[in-house]
Amino acid sequence: MKKLISIMFLSLFASLYSVASEIGDRVIPADVAQLSDSLKRQYAPDKRVALFDVDYSFSGKNVMLRGVTTSAEAKAALLNGLSKAGYKVMDCLQVLPDEVALNAKSYAIVNVSVANLRINPDFSSEMMTQGLMGMPVRVLQRDGWYRIQTPDNYIAWVHRVGIHPVTKEELHAWNAAEKIVVTSHYGFVYSEPDQASQTISDVTAGNRLKWEGTKGSFYKVTYPDGRTGYISKSISMPEKKWRANLKQDAASIIHTAHTLMGIPYLWAGTSSKGVDCSGFMRTILFIHDIIIPRDASQQAYVGEHVDIAPDFGNLQPGDLIFFGRKATADRKERVVHVGMYIGNKRFIHSQGDVRIGSFDSADELFDEYNLGRLLFATRVLPYINKEAAINTTAINPYYQY
Repeated sequence: MKKLISIMFLSLFASLYSVASEIGDRVIPADVAQLSDSLKRQYAPDKRVALFDVDYSFSGKNVMLRGVTTSAEAKAALLNGLSKAGYKVMDCLQVLPDEVALNAKSYAIVNVSVANLRINPDFSSEMMTQGLMGMPVRVLQRDGWYRIQTPDNYIAWVHRVGIHPVTKEELHAWNAAEKIVVTSHYGFVYSEPDQASQTISDVTAGNRLKWEGTKGSFYKVTYPDGRTGYISKSISMPEKKWRANLKQDAASIIHTAHTLMGIPYLWAGTSSKGVDCSGFMRTILFIHDIIIPRDASQQAYVGEHVDIAPDFGNLQPGDLIFFGRKATADRKERVVHVGMYIGNKRFIHSQGDVRIGSFDSADELFDEYNLGRLLFATRVLPYINKEAAINTTAINPYYQY
């Protein structure tokens, strides 16, 4: 009897599944699936920097499109392909940015020292990266939270407190204004030119505030949202002076890396408060006004590829070195970690905290684990402002709007 009931149940389930396959809104015909996959590979191969998230609902040759994309070209190609295949389309696919819902404020400026950016619009969602105060971003979508795109083109969600939405004209005014750049790893802005006065907020290295004047040993500054305060000259500098004194050589960048020794590992962290491995690379370079891609798996494919010699003799200080799963005949290597070569077979990286490791078995800092998963290196410093993905705020499009 139990066996008979079980057979009947399975038969009923199979029947229901068959019906669902015919009318369910998640079943995609092979020709549409092939078209969709092709367009995604062409226009949004990396979901971290471009979106092509399309939901399909079918009823025979009628199809409703929903979802979002950051590429108007991808949407046009999809509609054209569906039409050619004989489908009648109800188009609810949204191209971002959503200018109407944003009421022309499709830009924003990070308004806190460090803004946490997440996969989904929820505080419990995984953090993806961070933005620093004064950083211009593109606003793509608003859903309680804001979906934004950062100057390295990373896409994520941020809580409304983290940014100050602006129009393109307002962003241009912010970008054109004289700034004060925070040069210390940590500090505060005060309500008066006095460190005993009320704090307005904390600040961290790389933060930018509008310069309104000078009073004694303080600069008067304005936040993106219009708040004002005073920051000590000892932890900050006018942007023009900072840029004039800026050094982008390996020795200077490695010195900055050493000043972060011991700060904790923080997944998705990109500030002096905490960093992950690729966030550490991004942070120390951004302190020198160099913008590179966010993740190790992106950083690994910019600049000049370097196959590391057995004696490490072809590496130069400042090279990025990558770790992970080595390539096989069947699959490409998988990059999972990055550090910076500092010379003498040593490297600095964030793993647990910011620390130094060595590839030399005779060195007290020998790191056998990372030597075992060493892949290759890239040389990025000679390509600053010569390669699109390695640039500075002087030419990055987000800082030019």
